[in-house]
Amino acid sequence: NGYHISFESISEPRIDGIQLKIIVNKSDNPTDLLIYPHPDSNVTRLQIDFKNYISYYVIYDDYTKWNDEEEYEGEAFGIYKKSNFFRFLQEDSSIDSYFPNGTITHYSLSCIEHRVDIISKYEPVITEIH
Repeated sequence: NGYHISFESISEPRIDGIQLKIIVNKSDNPTDLLIYPHPDSNVTRLQIDFKNYISYYVIYDDYTKWNDEEEYEGEAFGIYKKSNFFRFLQEDSSIDSYFPNGTITHYSLSCIEHRVDIISKYEPVITEIH
């Protein structure tokens, strides 16, 4: 990817076909994200909208744990093929009865100080905001 992201906010507006809205800041230079909103920072704000979601969580990066058994593609924005979060939902909820295997996706945002994980049937819509 060559870029870094920082977490700004998450909300559940439930309007206009958006049930989950995430705001992140993106930059090629991680220092710009740490000093944002300083006028010298070169940061792009992104809004990531999910039409619907099954589950999500946000965890402060200090408490995340690396797991070699998980499989994903991407860096700052990742898509998991195999994850503990997804397995947890399959074992401890009824999602398999609503969504047969392969119809939902685990998306992950690896931010500088946070990790945001979302399970959704729909791909997110990402737009630049000012």
